[in-house]
Amino acid sequence: MSPRRISRWLLPVSLSLNVFLAVAMAVQLTSSPGFGPPPPRPRPDRIAEEIAATMTPADGDILREVFASHAPQLARGPESFHALQDRIRQVMTAPTFDAEALRAVFAEGRQGRTAMDDAVEASLIEAATRLSPEGRRKLGEWRPGPPRPSR
Repeated sequence: MSPRRISRWLLPVSLSLNVFLAVAMAVQLTSSPGFGPPPPRPRPDRIAEEIAATMTPADGDILREVFASHAPQLARGPESFHALQDRIRQVMTAPTFDAEALRAVFAEGRQGRTAMDDAVEASLIEAATRLSPEGRRKLGEWRPGPPRPSR
């Protein structure tokens, strides 16, 4: 091949290689953790199931039973969070801005978070009073791991 023929193909091949590498880097960056919206908050029932799996069968059953008995209060957390986001969006996008309406939405959100915290606390207190010392120790030592994909 003549040098002229090689140089004619060198630019398109170089550009193609650069485009390929740029796309590969973009895919790598966008698929890495931390890119995009944060993962959803873990649900208390899933956390309870994860902790119960580390306990004896009897203690695991107690923990599941306690969290199941508080399920209606615990289930309101994610629902109220999405409703709160919708209400904030409505107030912010209204033709005229009403600061008091936004304050009321935020106050309602605080009340919802407090109710959720109270339900989690009640569940943990009830479970701790019924668990064996070993189960209580497992409950106290549990630490959340990396976010897991939803099932």
